[in-house]
Amino acid sequence: MNHLIALGIKAGLTFVVLLIILSLAGGYPFWNMVGLTLIVTGAAYVIGDLLILKATNNTVSTLADIGLCTLVIWLVGPFILNEPVPFFLALLSGIIIGAGEWFFHKYVVNSVISKNPKVYS
Repeated sequence: MNHLIALGIKAGLTFVVLLIILSLAGGYPFWNMVGLTLIVTGAAYVIGDLLILKATNNTVSTLADIGLCTLVIWLVGPFILNEPVPFFLALLSGIIIGAGEWFFHKYVVNSVISKNPKVYS
């Protein structure tokens, strides 16, 4: 159950950022953001939150999430959105998602990874 709540929070954060950056600023279709959100959320949750965060700390995991989100949006985005995504928009989206991830990781550490909270910087 904790994973579902965490995935919901992460998907909501990602969707809002992609909607604002890609739909409003980039003019990409609204419904395509849903598909891209699911891909970005799934990849970033498994790799960034469950693997990297568990093995390292919040700083490393946040930086990894920024890079991963940027690459997924830039490289996979064109297949979902049916047109190229400028690297700047992908990077901007990744940075804003990463800012939210900093706080999200604190929740993941306390509620998903461990019942005994650790201090992560």
